[in-house]
Amino acid sequence: MAILSLGSTFHVELRSILFTVFALLYSLYYLLKNLRPRVKISSLGGLSYAREQHRVLANWALRVVLHSAIYVYNDQLKTNSIDTISFIPASSFSAAIFDHFPEAVQTFTVTCPKILAANLAAMILANCLVWVGKYVLLVIKVCSYVFSVRKAGAPTFSDPPQRVLIVHGSVGAGHKRAAQALSDTFQQRYPEIVVEVVDIVDFAGPFFSTVYKTGYLSLSEKTWGSHLVGYFFDAGNTERPGWAKRLVQEAFLLDFINYIYKFKPDVIVNTHFLSTEIVAGLRRRQLLKILQVTVVTDYDAHAYWANFPNEKFFVGQEGAVGNLTHVNPQINEEDVLVTGIPCVPAFSTVPTQKQCIKNLGLLGEKGRPIVLICASGAMYEGRPSVFTLYEQALSCSSKLEIVIITGRQKDLRSQLEQIAVPPQHQVKLEGFTKVMHEYMTAADLIITKPGGLTTAESLATGTAMLIVNPYPGQEMRNTDNLLEAGIAVKCNDLYLLGNKLQKIVENPKRLKQMQKNSKEYGNPGACFDIVDYIADGEFGYIDVSKDA
Repeated sequence: MAILSLGSTFHVELRSILFTVFALLYSLYYLLKNLRPRVKISSLGGLSYAREQHRVLANWALRVVLHSAIYVYNDQLKTNSIDTISFIPASSFSAAIFDHFPEAVQTFTVTCPKILAANLAAMILANCLVWVGKYVLLVIKVCSYVFSVRKAGAPTFSDPPQRVLIVHGSVGAGHKRAAQALSDTFQQRYPEIVVEVVDIVDFAGPFFSTVYKTGYLSLSEKTWGSHLVGYFFDAGNTERPGWAKRLVQEAFLLDFINYIYKFKPDVIVNTHFLSTEIVAGLRRRQLLKILQVTVVTDYDAHAYWANFPNEKFFVGQEGAVGNLTHVNPQINEEDVLVTGIPCVPAFSTVPTQKQCIKNLGLLGEKGRPIVLICASGAMYEGRPSVFTLYEQALSCSSKLEIVIITGRQKDLRSQLEQIAVPPQHQVKLEGFTKVMHEYMTAADLIITKPGGLTTAESLATGTAMLIVNPYPGQEMRNTDNLLEAGIAVKCNDLYLLGNKLQKIVENPKRLKQMQKNSKEYGNPGACFDIVDYIADGEFGYIDVSKDA
């Protein structure tokens, strides 16, 4: 039994066997609850088991076994060992903590039955065994890949591809939007080609996803965290990741590797560096023989993108060619094509600015520039930064027509509606929209973060940019490119945004030049250039030996 006593005023007794019974029933309940959705009646009759979340099921199954063993051998455990463990917290911890408490508290005694301790140990042991077992199995599987010679079916490399796998990573929205742009373009131009779009993070499991995706995004939204991300970005921009890092990634991404073997694509198109790194590593070890191309989704190509073998790289600007070939001399300049970053096909067929203004119900008055503000998750002084951006835009003395895109954040939109608008301005608050290409074309200037795809879309529509809240790392490098090209102005302190915006809009000649530079720098047809090149199939396979 368990006894808790506080002086002579508090006394509770519980039979030890009840702890085991409760733990056993609790574990059995969750085992059945997790097992039920995975056992289904097959079309051929009988039961089939859906293979997923083995770790969770194994955890509860182990706990049922261990608690059952404790229940069966309950008497022997009590006979062969001291039945209880007793201690006084005041004597076990620092006495100074208890000096100011009454004497009854200072003599507080906890007597814990060994059976209760055994059940707690069973829970901990089950978790540890499952996690250790998982990573042992992963290491075994990775080693089996290293020493095997398994190869996917190799296509005839001079022929147009029939099956294309597009792989993105949901670490930020840009990689996914680029993948979707390519998929839409394939569907529009080459409907006969089978195209699959997958998120590599989905194959990695909850732990990897939390660290790789959620952890990155959480850090980036904090001031100190974004600087930490920027430090590691710069520190890692001198050389490609080593074999140990790749092996760990493969351990988490075995499901992705198996998916490649199962789907057997003719070409893999990467819009995130993680997948191109995995595929290149498999090809160097002769475990895979599939063409791959990589679409770099930032204007500066980080060292992580520079993986070999890779048949073609598609980059946003000339400087990225030097980035890739410097970090990895195996990459030839002729294999890096400057196409721009792909936007969805709608950006290549957008109506004129005048027509877009009419379609969207905007005024578009002469002498009243249209300023587009895109809300993001960035915070400033304890609230979403879009409030400060909006208030600063409203502080301009020049007449403006301000459009704010709030996305699916209905609460944000209702709060912005409460802000008073000076009489010289016109305002439109827009939620989620499918015509972002028309809003960007209608706008004379956009206030935004410089993410790769947002930047590409702004350039595709010839929109001048006022950059705010760039993350250290790739967004700062995107910013540098835009400033050098005379496309953008950067605002480091949001409380100065109104002043910077005023100086731009009161100088129409400067604003027109920024728009002209933007149009010349961008390529609204990048998605077609990339997809046409892939569909033609006129690029050779880079064959590497096992020791390459």
